[in-house]
Amino acid sequence: MSHNFFSLKDRFSVAQDTMAFVFQTSSDFTFRAGQYVEVFLENAHRDFSIASSPQDKGILMVATRMAGSAFKRSLAEVPLSTKAIIEGTFGDFTLHENKDKKAVFIAGGIGITPVRSIIKDATERKLAHKMTLIYSNRNPEGATFLQDLMDWEHENPNFKLCSRMTDKEGHVDADFVAKSAGDLANTTFYVVGSPGMVGAMTKILEDLKISRDDMRFEEFSGYN
Repeated sequence: MSHNFFSLKDRFSVAQDTMAFVFQTSSDFTFRAGQYVEVFLENAHRDFSIASSPQDKGILMVATRMAGSAFKRSLAEVPLSTKAIIEGTFGDFTLHENKDKKAVFIAGGIGITPVRSIIKDATERKLAHKMTLIYSNRNPEGATFLQDLMDWEHENPNFKLCSRMTDKEGHVDADFVAKSAGDLANTTFYVVGSPGMVGAMTKILEDLKISRDDMRFEEFSGYN
């Protein structure tokens, strides 16, 4: 397991009640897009999916909703240049290697963080994978990294963004998934969000006759 001391370089708002935190990394720090790290600060720790791309040399960015956590408040209040212990990386919520198989991501809220890493990495490396993102938020103000995703949709001909604002449009349902994904065959589905959201989307995929072998999941606990 990798054990690093990285300095907090920057922090900024990325959506309503949501902040990104950027750490300065060592030159030999590597990870795969979609993985997560464990951050230790002031005798507390928390897991965070990495939102930056492996191509972003020298930095590691995470993002989180700010409500309900003393640890998150500490991250928001400690002086820049404060050192945190970063352990990892962990996880296999990563893009499949077969470029002929489509990827459909279904992300809810702050669950976008590992997907942002994957899409940014694929865009920068000009990967041939066809990718669709179904991104669900209550409203545009709370849609983390929405502008980045819109920019990459224009830049990457293999990436399609299907955004859903549930306050006005209702929750993502089977019809929206099917229309957004297109041909459901030869596709891997990546579902990430709160446990409730992941459970609901899993049921929708099962109703659409998607095999469990073609589903990958990442749950973000502590979010509605």
